[in-house]
Amino acid sequence: MKSALVIGGTGFIGIHVVDALLEANFEVSVTRRKSSVTLLVRKRPVALIDASVEDANALTQVMMDHDVVVYCGGYYPRYSTNLPDARQRGVMGVRNVLLAARTAGVPRVLYTSTTGTLEAKMNASWLDEGSRTRRAPIDSVYRNVKWHMEQACDEARALGLDVVTMLPGGCVGPWDLRLGTAGLLVAVLNGQLSWMVDGIVNLADVRDVARAHAIAASAKTPSDRYCLSAHSMQLRDLVHLLVDRYGGRAPRVWLDAASARARADEDELRAERLHHRVAVPRELVDVVISGRPVSSQRARKELAAEFRPLLESLDDAVEWLARHRFVPARVSNTKEWS
Repeated sequence: MKSALVIGGTGFIGIHVVDALLEANFEVSVTRRKSSVTLLVRKRPVALIDASVEDANALTQVMMDHDVVVYCGGYYPRYSTNLPDARQRGVMGVRNVLLAARTAGVPRVLYTSTTGTLEAKMNASWLDEGSRTRRAPIDSVYRNVKWHMEQACDEARALGLDVVTMLPGGCVGPWDLRLGTAGLLVAVLNGQLSWMVDGIVNLADVRDVARAHAIAASAKTPSDRYCLSAHSMQLRDLVHLLVDRYGGRAPRVWLDAASARARADEDELRAERLHHRVAVPRELVDVVISGRPVSSQRARKELAAEFRPLLESLDDAVEWLARHRFVPARVSNTKEWS
């Protein structure tokens, strides 16, 4: 039986990756930090190991004798207010993971990044694994940090480490406890969005993304990068779909790109002082403004990746959110919650 170490296995994508690996008959270990919420992962037949990406030596020890390491808990900045600090923290973490993997002789590392690092070339209408600029985006802290983290993977790959970078779109599904992509659903269904900016968003069911990870973990000769996005659509259309299907309220104001960035910056500066979250983070604004449709043809062909219909993913996500009281219980076109 092959063994996998999952770093970030207590998070939203991570817990689904754990499930997918277990279903694929991997023996799974999961790292945790003192601040990790381990309630969900404790219900799985996995080994919990104390380790932090800040300690490369400790990581090396826990990686010994594992066939694959999945790093799906990479740093992302909560606020887009301090690029140097965010970039340093993000790059340090991924470099420590990759250094530890090389030292421990791990055969393969999977790194979970984001389609947010992609950028159109020559006005291309679709993005894919080759849609990557030589220089980091300068208009987005989030996209800049994630670009540099992928650059660290390229450097490790050049040194001989087998690194497969997974590029999911916004992940939708149950168990999003920290309200990542689900934060947008919660804001719309609770009528909390006073403004928004329109653009393309790319979505995929988190369970389908996790299954692609498990397949890539054991594939004989995988490619170095895989896009994992099933649905590309205008954000305005997604918002109105949510309102029509589940209730809530669409934002009354749709800003242009420059105004949206300025508004998001103002909101985050105020929120950071109070340690609050904002309904429309600068990270989301940047991803929406730069968004283009993403092709997952390589993953479909090489990993036999399959993606369920968007409404099925949204129904399951909203049902879970309602059950855990993030949103009011509502009647949709297909389901009733109480």
